[in-house]
Amino acid sequence: MSSEADRRLASFRSPPLHEVALSVQFESLAELTTAHLGNFWRDVRDRFPLVQEQPALSAPAIERNAARIDNQELVIGPVPPRARIWLLDVEKRELIQLQHDRFIRNWRKTGGEDRYPRYEEHIRPRFESDYRAFCDFVRTEGFGEIQPSQCEVSYFNRISVAETVWRSFGDMHKVFCLYSPVDAGPLPIAAEGLQWRQSFAISQESEFKGRLYTEITPAVVNGEPVIRYDLTARGHPQSGSIADTMAFLDLGRQLIVEYFARSTSSDMHEVWERD
Repeated sequence: MSSEADRRLASFRSPPLHEVALSVQFESLAELTTAHLGNFWRDVRDRFPLVQEQPALSAPAIERNAARIDNQELVIGPVPPRARIWLLDVEKRELIQLQHDRFIRNWRKTGGEDRYPRYEEHIRPRFESDYRAFCDFVRTEGFGEIQPSQCEVSYFNRISVAETVWRSFGDMHKVFCLYSPVDAGPLPIAAEGLQWRQSFAISQESEFKGRLYTEITPAVVNGEPVIRYDLTARGHPQSGSIADTMAFLDLGRQLIVEYFARSTSSDMHEVWERD
């Protein structure tokens, strides 16, 4: 996406972003073990000195025109359990996740003063650099070329109470532009909260590209009400090239940012200091 297009996107000085993840799902590298991934860690450990082992993520979801397909691997005979490796920086703010069919890079808010470092200046170039290095590593180790099946971008927002707009879950309609609560009239009921899930087909020039998913959920964190607003764009890149992978991630990020702005209220935009 061009810098001119970026300037047209909605922008906030204090967005409620808690985490951003860019991910590539690819055809399983069955012989890729944790030992191989340890060799990759050796190349990046100056930036990611911390390592954790996690259970592998489930089979990837594949977006098709008619419906989403959850791939299920056919397994015959005993297979050792898969593992997922986390590589973290010292602050545990930057994270690379690796497994036999996934490359994920996350930025996470780990402290109250953390500022979102921006997609164009930080998130995108660091993902592309590390993903390119991983592709080179896989090729050098003799596993061939990474063959992406899907890629996705996710924004995880945590919307804290804003006294001028909302104080309890009964006020959630003041945060969003998606609905107005029904007038209950004489009924002895009062709105206490909202849960909302949506999916949208992504198309360009009548060609199906993937889907945008949004989910709104009330939560309580440290005894305080918080609204979780998560948005994910997932689809298939035009080809297996890194350029086409980045093009879909750029598109997904554009859709997420614009839909977030369109679906939230102008009062909250003031709180988040919209540019």
